[in-house]
Order: sequence, then structure tokens, then C-alpha cells
Amino acid sequence: MTPVPDDVRARLHERTTQLWAADGVVDLGIGQPQDAILPVDVLSAALAATAAAGRPHPLQYGIEPGDGDLRVAVSDYLEPQYGFCPDPEAAFVTNGNSQAIDLVVGTLTEPGDVVLVEEATYFLALDIFANHHVRVVPVAVDEGGIVPGALEEALRAHRPKLVYVVPSFHNPTGATLDDRRREQVVALAAEHGALVVADEVYHLLSTPGPGRDPSPGNGSGMPRPMAAWASTGAVLSLGTFSKILAPGLRLGWVHTSPDLALRLADRGFVVSGGGLNPLVCAVVARALADGSAAAYLARLRGILGGRAAAMDAALREHLPADVTWAPPGGGYFFWLRVPADVDLTVLRAAAQHEGVDFRPGTLFSVDGGQTDRLRLSFAYYDEETIVRAVGALGRAFATVRG
Repeated sequence: MTPVPDDVRARLHERTTQLWAADGVVDLGIGQPQDAILPVDVLSAALAATAAAGRPHPLQYGIEPGDGDLRVAVSDYLEPQYGFCPDPEAAFVTNGNSQAIDLVVGTLTEPGDVVLVEEATYFLALDIFANHHVRVVPVAVDEGGIVPGALEEALRAHRPKLVYVVPSFHNPTGATLDDRRREQVVALAAEHGALVVADEVYHLLSTPGPGRDPSPGNGSGMPRPMAAWASTGAVLSLGTFSKILAPGLRLGWVHTSPDLALRLADRGFVVSGGGLNPLVCAVVARALADGSAAAYLARLRGILGGRAAAMDAALREHLPADVTWAPPGGGYFFWLRVPADVDLTVLRAAAQHEGVDFRPGTLFSVDGGQTDRLRLSFAYYDEETIVRAVGALGRAFATVRG
């Protein structure tokens, strides 16, 4: 038998671990958690306890809506965060938010239907919409998120099936819809017969700041999640463990009405597979139930808050005064506006030469706009590396401007 060649092993290892940043480049475009902050201890202990329990059901096919223990554990976990307890019987377990978006669009739309999105929006969601041949129409945003007046106009003009929003610590803008706008979005969509698909991946990742407690459910000003409207059937609230535990779990949930949850569970691949990911469901349910997942989330907020503060301070020190941004208060991202005389393609080349990279705003645009914007992430690198990389970005600006 011929062994697998070493060069093939190396290439497959790189693809498995997603080490896509070029050698010598700090890629501030990477929107995932750093290996060093992943909760290996939490998940190792939960896996060991699950195995020691000796129950065979996590190794068997599950039920279509998803493991019942996990759905109960998620509701218990979210209750202090949300300020209410989501209905576990109206929850559907997913393989994370990307699959949830794909499943929702595949279940609730047909080719040619319209989906409204924020301009700018999560760029990989645009790929999913394209795969389903729906027509994507952008809606204007401002510093407070999607603009209700623009949304109403688009609803009247296009009669969409879905309105896709990232309501908390938006990717890429960092904006968070306040309670008033959330109410308006839900009411307007319902008035025009559209469903709101709320990608709430960052809702639990508010970070410490002056006078701000990071816990969403503590009355500190964090708005209600859009899951608060799930039982009405007007909203599908998508959540995931990718950002609050680990992306490799490939595990998340949808909170919506019981009828819509059953429609998601009735898809052929879900029925054939007996639900999704029962072994990982059992492991995560244990980490939720024993409190270790909540303790990790508290640590994670502190880490991300420190990194966000370090990035904000470094941006103020190293970037030109006419580059502007709003500190996000949570999530993963800063969304910078650059002056009109700066060409982002030229800037990015100069930045890469200095050993740093970012994501240009055009990547997040439906129609090639956002040419004066760029996104930086503070999730993947430690504070020292972030400060060094922002310094390199400042040198790139200086090079471009001569």
C-alpha cells in the first residue's frame, strides 16, 4: 500500500485548519475565534462526562427537530441572557447559522423570490442566496442599522418573502438595532407578508466598556433579541455556538413558531438523517447544564472586550484623523470609513506589503458599493498582535497618501 505523500498531508492539514493568511501577514479580515481562546477544557470535560454516562442515544439517529435535552438546555441557558425563556418545543436544531440560512431559504422561497438585506450585509449569506436563485435587494442602513423608512419602501416595491437582518453587532458594520427599530422591522415585515430572518449570531457577545455591563439580560441597555417575536410566526431567530463556544461544533438553533419549526424539520435530509448532530448535541447540552458554557462566555466577553479596546486605541493612534468608525460595543468587527482620495485596492496592496490585511467594503455589498469602507476583526489575534497590525495599516495609509 502506498502511503499518502507528505506534501498531500501538508496541503490537507492547511485546508482543514483554515490557515489561509499568507506567511508574514496578520489578516485582520479573519472573522473567527482564535485557537488559543477556544474552550478545549470545557468541551473535553463535557465529552468525557457524556461518554461516562453510558447512554447510547447520542450515538443513534435522533429526532427531526433536534435533541430534546439540548433544546431544553438552550432555553435554560438563554433565559438569563434574553430576559425570557424561549419555547424549547418551537426550536429547531441546526448545524450552525450558515446551514440555517440555507435551510430557511430552501424551505420558504422559490427561485425568483425576493429577499431584502441590509446594505452592507454578511457576504457569505449573499452566496447562499445566490445558490437558491433568489433576487437580493439591498436596503439602506445608517449608524443605527437598517432604516425603517427604506425598509418600508422596499417592502412595498418588491413584495419579498424574507427580510434578512443581523440585528446585534452587525457583520460588517457593528451596528445594533435598538428596541424601537426592532419593533418597526417586525411590524413592517408582517404588514407586507414577509418573514424576518434574524441572524443573532453576535447577540450574546456584548463586551465590557465604561459604564456598561456586558450581560444582555441584565437591564444594561442591550435590546431584546428578535427571538422575542419568534412565537408570533413573524421571525425566525438564528443562533449558533460557533461564536460562543467553537465553530467546529457545527451546532446552532432556530427559534420560531411551532408551525415554521415543523416545516424546517420536515426537509428530506433532516428526516433521512434523524435530526442533526446528536452526539455534539449531547456534549453541548451537558456544558450548558453544568454551567461551564456560561462561565466560558463570561471569560470570552472579557477577552473580546480587551481586544476591541486595544484595536480602538491603536486606530486612534495610528490612522489618519479623517478615517472614521464607531466602536461596536460587542461582536467581532470595526467598520471603517476612509476618505474619498483613498483607493481601497491600492491601500490593500500597500497593507499586505506592510504585513497586514483587511476585507474591503465591496465584499459586503449587493451591488459593488461600499467602496469607502473596510472591515477589521479583533477576534482572531491577541491584543499585542492587533496593535502591531494596526500600526502597519497606518504605515500603509501613509504610503498611499505619499
